[in-house]
Amino acid sequence: MIYGYISLYYNSTKDVKAAMLDYAKLKGFKIDQIVEDPANNRVNWEKRSLAKLLKETLKPGDALVIYEASNLARSTSQILEILKVVAERNIILHLAKYDQIYPHKDHVNTEDFLTLVQNIESDFVAKRVTDALARRKAAGLPVGRPKGKLNRSLKLDKYRKEIQKYLDIKVSRASIAKLIGCNAQTLYNYIEKRQMRAQDAQSNKA
Repeated sequence: MIYGYISLYYNSTKDVKAAMLDYAKLKGFKIDQIVEDPANNRVNWEKRSLAKLLKETLKPGDALVIYEASNLARSTSQILEILKVVAERNIILHLAKYDQIYPHKDHVNTEDFLTLVQNIESDFVAKRVTDALARRKAAGLPVGRPKGKLNRSLKLDKYRKEIQKYLDIKVSRASIAKLIGCNAQTLYNYIEKRQMRAQDAQSNKA
């Protein structure tokens, strides 16, 4: 069986689900059931339905598809606990956003694992920045670049790698805009200006 998991803390659950389904289609498999967890991902994973899903529902050889690591938990230590359970129970974990599978084969490749951890850490940093900006905005404090400072880079450059990964797994541009929280036209303009295109799997391996 192949399950999907979504923590309902997401503001765009529909788009996250669509991205997961697009990933599964690209990889040539179908998600049999998607579990939507009503608990916030800030709650310890062992106190959410995720624990039952990993420890009881999924059987050895089953697969679990998630969108990104922060959907499982909001700390690296908890993510590592989850990865340990995944490995011990012989479950295959697909992380759609990073286009990564854990464990990739019968054993955990050190290089693949380090790449996964780097992606997770990068995600958490981005989440913390986003949360901090949201708090400043809610408090009525100025957000963004001070007036008069030169704009030497494009607004979406910080999402460039993320956008490229979405393009590579064939996520629609409209969905990408919602996932990174920007206006659709802004994204279209950025992709054209940076001349970004989807890269096939062979090109990515080269």
